[in-house]
Formats: sequence, structure tokens, C-alpha cells
Amino acid sequence: MMKNEYAIQLNNISKKYQDGEQENLVLNNISLKVKPGEFVAIVGPSGCGKSTFLSISGALLSPTDGSVIIGDTELCKKESRKLTKIRREKIGFIFQNHYLLPYLTSEEQLQLVIDLNKKNKKLDMNAKEMLDDLGLSDCANKYPDKMSGGEKQRVAIARAFMNNPDVILADEPTASLDGVRGRQVVEMIKKEVIKHNKAAIMVTHDERVLDLVDVVYRLENGVLKREDNY
Repeated sequence: MMKNEYAIQLNNISKKYQDGEQENLVLNNISLKVKPGEFVAIVGPSGCGKSTFLSISGALLSPTDGSVIIGDTELCKKESRKLTKIRREKIGFIFQNHYLLPYLTSEEQLQLVIDLNKKNKKLDMNAKEMLDDLGLSDCANKYPDKMSGGEKQRVAIARAFMNNPDVILADEPTASLDGVRGRQVVEMIKKEVIKHNKAAIMVTHDERVLDLVDVVYRLENGVLKREDNY
């Protein structure tokens, strides 16, 4: 069987919420396909459903209609236990808050991912090498309370790549950083996407970094449209 050329596909995704007697349609028949090595950004106003879209992409939330496929695996047909395994092995998450464990050093944060994924045969990442690659060698033995905001977010990026995932999902990764550090963070995501041939989807309000991605989509009124202005 031929291997799927897309790392992630979202096909005809809709998401509805019940609000009293009213039904709110947050996502309306959205489709998106991202290839390995492709970096995609999704922009749109607050409350437009960007985070909902990303949660569905990462199997954290089920769509009302449609399907999500990572590689050759359709997520919507999997039971909860199997979805947990898929998230651990196939998806790397980068959040606007770094969510580092306060009692682990940077190197230990990354090593924990390796320890949790020992059964993953495609895992060949090394914590020290990943920190070196992102210019974080000096932070290897530092705890989060001794690091700057930019350093913590870069460690979070390193952690997201440590399980050698097929897909990287970034939710407002520059939200807590100034313009310079925010751009550095997105540059690092781009670098790792290219180096490791990963598909990446980033939702963001920060239009100053959109020149770093391959394709920009705008999500508004539940509809996703490709932007050709970037």
C-alpha cells in the first residue's frame, strides 16, 4: 500500500456546541492537508475557533463531523486509550505557556519524553544534541525558575520534537514573548520542521512572523481560507 503523502489531513471538519436552546457552529466543513516539511499558520480573530481547530487536529477534541488522519491512521475511529498512544508517539505540542515541570532541569524534561516513549522504535533523539541544536547547552542543568521566558519556550520546542512526531501543533507560541524573542522561537520551529521533515500547524495572532511559514490560512466565521498576501 502506498504511503500517504500528507502527514496530517483534516477532512470536512465541523464542530458544533449547544448553548441552551441555540446551536453554535464553530467550525464549518473545514479541510486542510499538510505535507512533511511544511509549516502552516492559521490566523484569525479571538474566539474564531483556532484553538478548537488545533485541539481537534491533536486528538484532544472530537469533531462533530469529519475525519482527522495522521499518516495512515484515522483518529476519529480510535478509542481513548489508543488516542493517548497516538498523541504520545505521533504529535508534538507547543503551547503558549511552556508547561515545563518545575522540578526537572531542561535535559531531564527532554529525557522524560524519551523514557515515556521507549517502545517507540523510530525514536532516535538525544536530549543533549537537541538542546545543542537549539542553542540551549547552557540551560541543560537549569531548572525553569532560573531560565528566561524565551529559554523556557525554546525548551518546550525541544521537548515537542523529542518523541520524533509526525506532526507539530503550536498554539500561540509567541504570545508571552516580545517581538524579537517571539520571532526567534518561530525561526527555531521552522528550522526543526525542515531539519526533521515534520509537518507543523501554528495558530497565532502574531502576523509579524508569518513570513517564516510556507502557507497562511485565515479562520473566520467558521470557514478556513488560504491567504495569498504573505
